[in-house]
Amino acid sequence: MSLDNDDIVWAFDGRDGRAHALAAMLHLYAENLEALLPTESDDAFEQIVADLADDPTTRMLGNPRLARLFPPALSDPKGSDEFWRDSIHSQARARLAAARVVVEDLSDWEGFVPVTLARADDWAKVIGALRLFWYTEIAGPGRLDEPTAQALAEDGGLHDLIDWLGFLLEDLLESRQTCLQLNASLDPDEFGEADPE
Repeated sequence: MSLDNDDIVWAFDGRDGRAHALAAMLHLYAENLEALLPTESDDAFEQIVADLADDPTTRMLGNPRLARLFPPALSDPKGSDEFWRDSIHSQARARLAAARVVVEDLSDWEGFVPVTLARADDWAKVIGALRLFWYTEIAGPGRLDEPTAQALAEDGGLHDLIDWLGFLLEDLLESRQTCLQLNASLDPDEFGEADPE
């Protein structure tokens, strides 16, 4: 027997304004990603044409936070440009879809937010992306860039936010792994105040 998709494998502690803070970060994150997309169309053919006509590479490279999220896949600059042109739209849409899942979960609960097995990957993707998104502020956009001592001294608590996001990601992954190994769902009663709004 294995866990069902609706079994709870983690809970985000949204108390003390943490849910609001995460939702605010997601709003900014989504705005940045949406800037990479052409105007959406209900007509599938029109959407394909719009995607082919739009090259988001320059917009992505012009935004250091986004550049960190879309590192070059190839060492060859021309190959990287082609890869970005062909993949940024689909990657941005996938990131936005994951962000919508997290926003939906945050809006459905007060206090602790239960995360099901089916939604855990979306939460992990979003938390990891937010961590990279903010890490750019102290380290720069390069995939291997590291923060300088001066940047860390002047970060105004940003390093604490990045550490918190790292803690959340690690806690989520460990909790999901434990639930899968034990074949056991978490009990929402253990969260205290995980009541739907």
